[in-house]
Amino acid sequence: MVGEREPGEYGQPMTGQGGLSIDAIGDRQTALSARHAAAADADRILTGALASAHAATVEGVRRLDAIAAEIDGAVSNQAALGIDTAVGAREFQKFLVAKQREILAVVAQAHELDAAKKAVLDGLGEHYGVAAD
Repeated sequence: MVGEREPGEYGQPMTGQGGLSIDAIGDRQTALSARHAAAADADRILTGALASAHAATVEGVRRLDAIAAEIDGAVSNQAALGIDTAVGAREFQKFLVAKQREILAVVAQAHELDAAKKAVLDGLGEHYGVAAD
């Protein structure tokens, strides 16, 4: 006959070990569910950031194309604008300065959007297990 063992001599009885394993599995499932939910939230934020960045980029390109078309039209139509006169040249210069300001506004807006989206993306790294640079 196998000798009796003292309680605690070899650890817990098997029924106690099973309970700990089930608890550990449950804890692990809870932790994984929380990580999955955080990643899903991050995915939604990322999708929104990408969609808005894309829309802003398309709008910026559209605005720059419109400005370019206006400048091209003015250059093609120099004779009608009287650029060969002092007043006409001055008006054309004002036109070009105004277009330059419009271009700078488009670029500044793109830069602001870039900074805002970078901040959003940097904040998402922890949800994906990636450290921000």
